[in-house]
Amino acid sequence: MDKSAKRLRPGLLRIAVALTLFVAAFVFCTVYFRNNIVPTVMGSAVAEVRAMCTNAVNLAVTTVVGGGLEYEDLFSVVRDSEDNVEMVQANSPEINMIAREIANLAQANLDELGLREISIPIGTFTGLALLMGIGPDVTISVMPIGSALCDFVSYFTAAGINQTLHKIYIDVHAVVNIITPIDEPTITVKAEVLVAENLIVGDVPQFYFGGAVENGGFLDLTP
Repeated sequence: MDKSAKRLRPGLLRIAVALTLFVAAFVFCTVYFRNNIVPTVMGSAVAEVRAMCTNAVNLAVTTVVGGGLEYEDLFSVVRDSEDNVEMVQANSPEINMIAREIANLAQANLDELGLREISIPIGTFTGLALLMGIGPDVTISVMPIGSALCDFVSYFTAAGINQTLHKIYIDVHAVVNIITPIDEPTITVKAEVLVAENLIVGDVPQFYFGGAVENGGFLDLTP
């Protein structure tokens, strides 16, 4: 073996060691970033986006039913000749129309959010609890993309002797995908708003309660 080959072998060994250390450091940094920094940073971003989306959904509900809804607009209590409750009849066309209006407006409000910039303190990027919220802000861009659905949910609850309280809620939920340079988490935003209630005097048919008057019951009026 000549002298040049002997000089080459230590050089190759140093290159191999340096390359191994580089790969190990890269893998360590990647794993640390994914397991510690990404969840912390995305937690801050998700909290801000969730607040934006919640406001968008609540605004849709208050805009459509801000003037209030009367119980008689949504339901009618049908009684027999002896004044017993035969049925609680839903005004399906009105319920479906209101649900569509709220869902469409909530969807429009979510679409209007568009590209947003969120400021996160640089200390948060360390993944260390002691440094969270410390240091100058780093701005990241987020794009919420979501779809909204609206349901009416009707609850019946025993409210005393021969009395039943009927409450109607609007249940709006939106599934939002948050696009960021770091990750793309998906969140669910929900809003439940009481829009009408009525105290019904008389026996209400048991099937409205799911067979348990004392525990209350519900009727899902999904359009």
